Amino acid sequence: MTHPADSQRRPRKYPFEKMRISDHSILDTIEGRHTCRLCHRSRKFFCYNCHIPVGDLENLLPRVQLPLQVDIIKHKKEIDGKSTAVHAAVLAPEHVRIHTFPDIPDYRDEPGVVLIFPSAKALTVPQLFERNVQLQIGDNYGLPYGHHMGTLLRRRMDEVEIPSQDQDAQNKRTWDLENLPIRRAVFIDSTWNQSRGIYADDRVRGLRTVVLQNRLSQFWRHQRGSPRWYLATIEAIHQFLLEVHVNAWGLNANYRGLDNLEITEGFHQLAAPLKVKPAEGDEDLVSRMSPYNGQYDNLLFFFANMYDLIHKYYDHNDLISYRRPI
Repeated sequence: MTHPADSQRRPRKYPFEKMRISDHSILDTIEGRHTCRLCHRSRKFFCYNCHIPVGDLENLLPRVQLPLQVDIIKHKKEIDGKSTAVHAAVLAPEHVRIHTFPDIPDYRDEPGVVLIFPSAKALTVPQLFERNVQLQIGDNYGLPYGHHMGTLLRRRMDEVEIPSQDQDAQNKRTWDLENLPIRRAVFIDSTWNQSRGIYADDRVRGLRTVVLQNRLSQFWRHQRGSPRWYLATIEAIHQFLLEVHVNAWGLNANYRGLDNLEITEGFHQLAAPLKVKPAEGDEDLVSRMSPYNGQYDNLLFFFANMYDLIHKYYDHNDLISYRRPI
């Protein structure tokens, strides 16, 4: 919901304007704090230890259904109250769980698990769907050998689909919630230096790694030395699910939620709709497998609200985070 006083401080292109995010102005009406029914700590909107809403919000928040499971590995030094990862656990409780390193599952024998991490051998989401996509890395974007473009990248990566003889067969393939190439996606919620330590753990190091398509982060906290497409954890989860959905079931031609995210132009060409496998007698399931029309946008419910709150007090262009290089 747009507040009249906010319009002068917001950027001209409001990033969430065309996304299908529920009206989060309800959060602005909540006064005081409430007791978490599990740990009995005092919280404002949700308990970031128990990952549940507090007070009346328990019955008022949107609930998001995801096509796969999401695990978040949080470094023990990350401050719980400042992490956006908990947003996903609160809004999609059936599909998201958070672990604090080193107390994490052993993923080595679990099929269909990927790690969202820019390793030297990272795949793109279209490649997970066996589409013939290549990254145009050229001279490694001017970086020394051994540096992956997802770690120290100073400009956007380009993704190109290469025509192949079996392209028609790929385009005719159908996907449902049971045969997606990914069953669980693992995200690391930490600083870059901390994440490298987690990635070195044998329980995750053998996982296939995935690098996301670039989009400008709307996170208001300055990440020193990082370009604008280093996403907050909740943004990364939303972006990954968006890419998975679009590669499986296409992009609704009328959905305009991507217009202000400044995603690489080629994303729309790579997101050619694929044939949907029908689900008989289950309208909810059919909707979940329809071309993307904002099904996961509510993951940004708290994020968009906080973005608005920040911009009530600060001019967009005065915040260091939005003046990082792109």
